[in-house]
Amino acid sequence: MAGKARIVTQGVKLGIKYGPQIWVATQALREPAKEAANKAISSERARRQAMAHATSLADGSILKVYRGDQSHWVVFSGDEPVGVHPQTDLPAAALVERADLTKRIRPGDKVRATDRAKDAATAALRRGKPNQIN
Repeated sequence: MAGKARIVTQGVKLGIKYGPQIWVATQALREPAKEAANKAISSERARRQAMAHATSLADGSILKVYRGDQSHWVVFSGDEPVGVHPQTDLPAAALVERADLTKRIRPGDKVRATDRAKDAATAALRRGKPNQIN
């Protein structure tokens, strides 16, 4: 029991000593953290909209491009850009002018690391090498 009391005492002392500094730091960092989270959420929402749009097209695919610090998802039908999510005043052709079109994502592609790992493990098992994943 003496060890627990000592830990609690040390925790209270550190809280009294550094508590005000931690409070000021959390107040200062709250807004940038909110902005970063909102940016990530809006990018994911735009990706879902773009993927739904690409699914409805013949040979549809999407590509993530950046304009400044904001990400945009360009929707392709074949090799022709047909839309941008979220909407922007810049034409889609101008957004993909210098982009690497080989990095486009098709609706059936495995985009999560866990999906790719499962596929690699399945392929290794089929080759007869259960302990080696290449």
